[in-house]
Amino acid sequence: MARLLPFILSALLATLCRAQINNRLESIQLIQQGDIQLRLGNSEQALLHYTNAIQKDMAFADAYMKRATLLSRLGQNTQALADMDRALELNPYSEWIHDRRAKTRMLVNDVKGAMDDWSEAIELHPYDELLREHRVDAWIGAGDLERAAADLDSMIYRKPYDVLLLLKRGSVELQMGNGPQALERFDQAAGISPRLAIIHDLRGLALMKMKRWSDALEALNKALTLHDRFDLAYYNRGLVHLQLGDEGRARADMDQALALSQDKAHVFFQRALVRKRDGDLPGAQEDYDRALELAPDYLEAQYNRAFVRKHLGDHAGAFADVERAIQLAPDDPDAWTMKGNLHMLYSEHDEAIMCYDRAIGLRPDQANALFNRGLAYHMTYRPMQGCEDLRRAEASGSVRASDALTYFCAF
Repeated sequence: MARLLPFILSALLATLCRAQINNRLESIQLIQQGDIQLRLGNSEQALLHYTNAIQKDMAFADAYMKRATLLSRLGQNTQALADMDRALELNPYSEWIHDRRAKTRMLVNDVKGAMDDWSEAIELHPYDELLREHRVDAWIGAGDLERAAADLDSMIYRKPYDVLLLLKRGSVELQMGNGPQALERFDQAAGISPRLAIIHDLRGLALMKMKRWSDALEALNKALTLHDRFDLAYYNRGLVHLQLGDEGRARADMDQALALSQDKAHVFFQRALVRKRDGDLPGAQEDYDRALELAPDYLEAQYNRAFVRKHLGDHAGAFADVERAIQLAPDDPDAWTMKGNLHMLYSEHDEAIMCYDRAIGLRPDQANALFNRGLAYHMTYRPMQGCEDLRRAEASGSVRASDALTYFCAF
């Protein structure tokens, strides 16, 4: 019997191996069927096939990743991450799985987890430049500019003529407020690819940061000569025209930017500012409306639309906008001042004073709030408090406060 035992064990092992191989083959076939259904647009059927593939071979990492990828596409990222976790337990040395999980973690705002995954992937595959670029993009998105810069520097050292890396490095400098250093990187890129329009657009941005408006205009003109449908270049050139005092050309550039692209809230916002300066308040409101449709949490658009609505006599709409602005930024003194001003229009002086109190508490030298609270105090027969506010407003630079002091406080 003892002599037969090794043969029995060998036979059992062979049987188990054959079963495992058969399960793996069936799992692969189910995955292939799922892929076919996915190409046909049948997501539910594909998901069912991938699930069956997992059940057929629960040690097959690829099956989990197939289902995870589809779940993520369907917006079910938490379930996708659970599958990816299991796939990594089965195959912990796969840089590809780490990369996929990092991207999915970014979708659920798990920035630290994503960074950890990309770091693991890079350790497993240290010469994969694409993995490093993914991590750089994530660091930039998370605002960790110092780490992004360090990674980019090491990549540029190995690939000094990579235009995309140079542009990313310059963009990091721009976000850090370093105009001259950004311009140096963009100039390097321009020396390599002088006919790439985006380089000249970015050069324009760096020159704008340095307040070299005429040079910025020249760079943006160059970008638009190379690519006459570059909507962001029209937008940026419009901003430069505003700085140079040419509001007509600024408006024309904003119009052209919006003719080329209707999905950029900040372009509608800037054109609204131009329209407001031109006295076209209904047009400005239309642009603020569009900006807020595209970006409902756009605080500056909300605040500025309240201002326009106030001047158009739509006080209910202005109140609604300023309430929304306060909801978005409860510590913004300008929003509280605006709300106080609206209460003043309705002679609701005590309510106005409460709003001005909040604004001044947030910024004690808020000249506009101090001036208006001073007027509100005078309207409610509290001259001592009113004159004190007007003096503080004058000290904060309010010319109107000087005139009001002469009228209200000459005693």
